[in-house]
Amino acid sequence: MKMLGRAKVNFSKLLYKITKLAIVLTILYIYFTPKIISRNNESLQHFFPHKYGDYQINLVIAHPDDEVMFFSPMISQLNSYFPSTVPFNIFCLSKGNAEGLGKTRVRELNESAALLLHNERTVSVQVMDFQDGMDKIWDIDSITSSLSQKIDIKNRNLNQIIVTFGSYGVSDHINHKSCHAAVKKLVDDYAQLGTKKNERTPHITALYLRSYRNNIVLKYNSFIWEILKMLYNLISPFRRVIHALPSKTTAESNRILLMNTHAQYTLAFAAMLNAHKSQVVWFRYGWWILSRFVFVNEFDVYTY
Repeated sequence: MKMLGRAKVNFSKLLYKITKLAIVLTILYIYFTPKIISRNNESLQHFFPHKYGDYQINLVIAHPDDEVMFFSPMISQLNSYFPSTVPFNIFCLSKGNAEGLGKTRVRELNESAALLLHNERTVSVQVMDFQDGMDKIWDIDSITSSLSQKIDIKNRNLNQIIVTFGSYGVSDHINHKSCHAAVKKLVDDYAQLGTKKNERTPHITALYLRSYRNNIVLKYNSFIWEILKMLYNLISPFRRVIHALPSKTTAESNRILLMNTHAQYTLAFAAMLNAHKSQVVWFRYGWWILSRFVFVNEFDVYTY
């Protein structure tokens, strides 16, 4: 009995310390809001210095709820940075009908997009009918053909931003990988055609989400690593900034990091809870506490 009592006391102390740490980190997260906004704008200006030009934003996802589960930092920052005249297109390759909830999930995706992109911007949500599932192999040529009819990448007067998953997807999901393969084929085919025609002025920017496939600690540390970097930059006697802008030397080395403010994270979480009600099961709450993707998006950037 004494051992059990001690275990309870120790657990209570541990829980108390964790709660205090969480409160301190959240306060720091809110405190660094101006720094987060400044850093986001600085990064976006690096890649898109002429934000009032003719742009179109395209997000390619595999399932309804991918937009908020994995891409909300990107959506929030691009929505804040670009003027409302820039249209935002969401292409979802499946209805998420693996459990027979396709119609519900399509409606939820539209409601989520309306919550996340809550201004006068033109928002288009287009849903295709590939069957989702970890055992479902999608035809990449078919996806690429469909996307090529919806994204006018041949129009050199229109700057296209195309966002999707990295080559490993998130947690190696095969449907995520198909999104990446299709987008990469689309832009690579165009790049080869442009090379033949000697067209060198880039007007397509592809952003591939980094998945932290081999770094579980980074993948599930929520906003903590970014806050610790900001705190270090603030208190370090040497004032050596950890965060640096990406190099412009080669497309492969270009990366961009976008982070939700606490208010933007709260909005994204609200979109999940209110729009994607069919997907709010108990383990989703753990994702929204621990996952880096709901706080921070890092992308590999390629220009064509």
